[in-house]
Amino acid sequence: INYDPAQPGFKHIILRPRPVGDLKFVKAWHKCSYGTISSSWKRDAGQFTFEATIPPNTTATVYVPASNAARVLESGQPANKSKALKFLRMEDGNAVYEAGSGHYSFCSTMLP
Repeated sequence: INYDPAQPGFKHIILRPRPVGDLKFVKAWHKCSYGTISSSWKRDAGQFTFEATIPPNTTATVYVPASNAARVLESGQPANKSKALKFLRMEDGNAVYEAGSGHYSFCSTMLP
């Protein structure tokens, strides 16, 4: 969970999970003036699940570790079909999305 230096005060949030080493899960949250930002993820056998909550009146850039953006799901549906998400790019093994406020549940496959 990080703020965007161009939009201080968590008006725009950067959510970028960083699965490294043998770390299998992380849960984190931050209370800002807009509400609670939460991020939790876990990985198991190449599957990555990521839950994120973005408070009202904010936006976020969300990085989802994935081998291919076409294989990222959000709430069980292809993320590229979601009206709440805008696919931006693939970057360093992540599908990167622009997201509005709300709760998101991502699932993806990662490279080993």
